[in-house]
Amino acid sequence: MAVYYPSGCDTNIADHLCSVCDVELGRVRSVAFINKSYYPTLSVDPENASLWAAGIAAGDIFVYPETQGEYDGGAPNMGQGYGDTEETLNSYTFTLQAKDPNYIGNRNHWNSIKGSRNFHVAYRSETVLRISDEPTTIVPTNPIANDLKAEVVWDFSCKWTSGNFPDEYTTPDGIFDCVAVS
Repeated sequence: MAVYYPSGCDTNIADHLCSVCDVELGRVRSVAFINKSYYPTLSVDPENASLWAAGIAAGDIFVYPETQGEYDGGAPNMGQGYGDTEETLNSYTFTLQAKDPNYIGNRNHWNSIKGSRNFHVAYRSETVLRISDEPTTIVPTNPIANDLKAEVVWDFSCKWTSGNFPDEYTTPDGIFDCVAVS
């Protein structure tokens, strides 16, 4: 739901932090899908590795430990303006695109999760973990390039709409480790 703030009615504005020494490096390096039924449990303490482990063991979290991708930062959804204001900011549509190099044997997984709107997406850059506050639509594809040396990988995109940027956390140790299934 959009929040209406007439001109001059700002809410409490948080302080802006300035640190010239800290730099976060890019790339969507890992991704996880968190079932919306487990999201309230994990959101209590997203930096707790045992909550992640429990969700993974229960099949409520799917982890893609090594990905390559990008996150667009959000496209604004504008609404009608009133008075002297031409338009207002209603929300953002966020898009994450990534590649999963684990192609062989994962067709059934991607077929079963495609189009789902029952998962929140978590993704990390260098050290920061972000989690969407709304469920995402998951759209996988499996293109094959006309290149004898190109790898075949799963491409997937996630799209969601929210009035807020994703929450940010320190990535718990071990949650994005690759575990071989036999």
